[in-house]
Amino acid sequence: MKLEELLQKRLCDSESLTRLLTEYAGLPAIFSPESPADNQEEWKTRVHYPRVEYSYELQANEERKSNGTLTVSLLCQNTEDVLPETIEREVKECLKNVLLKPDGEAPFGFAWARTDAFTLTDKKDNLIIGSEIRFDILEFPSQETTDPDPIMAANKYIKELYPESIVVGYDRMKETTEASKERPVIYCRLTSIDKSQETNTVAWMDGKIAVHILCPDYGTRLKMASAIANQLSLDGEVIMLDGSPMFVKRLQANYKSDFLKDGQIFVTVHYGLLRYRALPHNLKKAEINCT
Repeated sequence: MKLEELLQKRLCDSESLTRLLTEYAGLPAIFSPESPADNQEEWKTRVHYPRVEYSYELQANEERKSNGTLTVSLLCQNTEDVLPETIEREVKECLKNVLLKPDGEAPFGFAWARTDAFTLTDKKDNLIIGSEIRFDILEFPSQETTDPDPIMAANKYIKELYPESIVVGYDRMKETTEASKERPVIYCRLTSIDKSQETNTVAWMDGKIAVHILCPDYGTRLKMASAIANQLSLDGEVIMLDGSPMFVKRLQANYKSDFLKDGQIFVTVHYGLLRYRALPHNLKKAEINCT
């Protein structure tokens, strides 16, 4: 599915949201990018509210502040019992702690940015009250590089610590992945690589890794971040997939940082790239002595 289809499915599958909305053609009144005309016969009732309209725009942003914006407009008639604030809570709940993965693309997460209230009048001069909710769209791309790969090593290390968790880039991701207290989602991101020193046989690299823990329960998120940081400090190294060590040079845990945009654990690792590989022994001559 495309991202637009996954968003539509996510919103329409929420019973607590759809029960607040009117219907169009037998389906909840959730539209992208705008609603059909009010004179269409598919409207269930003569009152075409409450309803939801959404649109999004993706963009490249290497600083990870935002990879795009999702705008959700909530429209209600002032004579209805349902208020935009009530619908807003359900929309936020739908997009909280969830990753949507379109076909052939990386997973996307959504972070609430702001909500603006507004009023307008329709063609019949009815007063419409509404809210416009804006979410930052964040991409969670695969961070695999080349062997030896610091991110693959970090993913494997954390997966062994928490086998019940979903590690992005290590586990197979579904179209919709919802983080929970029992099954948190962990994402390791490589922020930079610097060459610190070199010898005749090894180029030593310093890589900076940010670890994101997605979990709706603050206590669980705090305990996991603390446990991962403590275990990395005690071990002092992570064994990479080629068997070489990746040393923990510096480590910082910030439990108040934005777990979607920034991460909670920041590790500087030190690992080596071999300039030469050991050559295998070649069999040049064989003698067979039968007695």
